[in-house]
Amino acid sequence: MRQSPVLLAVALALLAGRSLASPSKIADVTIKGTRVRLGDLVSGLAADIASTDLGPTPRSIGTRIITRGEVVIALHERGVDSTPSLPEAFRVRRQLRVLQASDIDLMVTLGLHEKLPHGTALQLVKSPRTVRVPDGWTDVRCELPRPPHRAGPLSSAVNLSFFDGTEALWALSVPVDLLLSQEATVYDVPRGSHVTFVIRRGLVEVRATGTVTIDADIGSIAPVTVMPSGRSFPARLEDDTTAVMVETP
Repeated sequence: MRQSPVLLAVALALLAGRSLASPSKIADVTIKGTRVRLGDLVSGLAADIASTDLGPTPRSIGTRIITRGEVVIALHERGVDSTPSLPEAFRVRRQLRVLQASDIDLMVTLGLHEKLPHGTALQLVKSPRTVRVPDGWTDVRCELPRPPHRAGPLSSAVNLSFFDGTEALWALSVPVDLLLSQEATVYDVPRGSHVTFVIRRGLVEVRATGTVTIDADIGSIAPVTVMPSGRSFPARLEDDTTAVMVETP
């Protein structure tokens, strides 16, 4: 009966166990990326074999154990018959990066530079002294909840999200102090504003004239009365002149 390649690899790993490693030896490996590659654990492999994905790295301070047997199986599945000397197991950690308060202050200040609503000023960023985040991020996104429409000081929080491409790695909430001027009391689209009401169905788009019936901000959903029917529909305000109908269940 023909043996399964995976079962054969397992058997080889078990048979070769004593010659592959020192008893109970665990190697600590720190990895910068979001995935563990075979080349992170075994050196000297060809590039296509070294890139073999062995699963995710821990997200933060945790660890992950990958056994010698798992590595041997992966090597044999990629056609590597001569197995190098390996430890009993690998303890994989995610490489972390320490950010100082000044680093976080700068991220928040730059991130909010063009995102603060009209009449809103950033007064103070209350960053922690230090924070450890998974290394390897390529982008940091900064989001601030919409402040209320009133004047005066306001305590809020910024959400910093760290991304590696499209994969979210870490999120950090940073308290901030804001100052709202009288200009902040004004909505982006006051009640009674005339807008272009848009209905989109795939590639088809229908437009009509409408009136916003409540004070609203860009990005929010507001009822729009469509002319000349007089019917009201919920619509998302894309800007101060365009409202796109929102589908309701």
